[in-house]
Amino acid sequence: MRRASVLVSAFLAMATQAAAAPQAPARPDPAPASAPPAAPAADYRKGVEALRAGQLDKAEAAALSILSAQPQQASGRQLLGLVKVKKGDLPGAVGEFDKALTSDPQSIPAREERAVAFARMGQPDKARADLEALKTRAAACAKACPPELRTAVSRVEAALAAGRPAAALSAAAALAHMSAAATAPSSF
Repeated sequence: MRRASVLVSAFLAMATQAAAAPQAPARPDPAPASAPPAAPAADYRKGVEALRAGQLDKAEAAALSILSAQPQQASGRQLLGLVKVKKGDLPGAVGEFDKALTSDPQSIPAREERAVAFARMGQPDKARADLEALKTRAAACAKACPPELRTAVSRVEAALAAGRPAAALSAAAALAHMSAAATAPSSF
């Protein structure tokens, strides 16, 4: 009996000490989720729709939503690159397309968009390198190629062709300006 009394006393002492000790605040119950988070594919579709509607902030938010869940997601990087193209930030867009291609080197849309951005930035050699990569892939898959591959090749070729007349006109204008300056009477 004495032993039981000692055990009860020890138990009561421990309980008293535990009650007097500072306690960590209770964790609040997690709020029930009203809806599961959207999958990257759904966010991508929303972003593309927003981009087509000219709602760049919504498209950017969709891209950032994808990237917050999966920072290296190629589709998120590509979407963010497209937003940057629309905003006129071609170097920033190229950076996003680079990241998309690092994540997924086979991404046809990212390679296409990067090549077009390079062509628009006056960097035809880099655009041609991406075009050659697309053509090499097209030659390798022949009849089993995804349909967007041919479209990508055509679009990059068109972007490169569109850059040539501008360069030619710039060169012609520069020559005309130099000729005019050379034939202008001197004021000496």
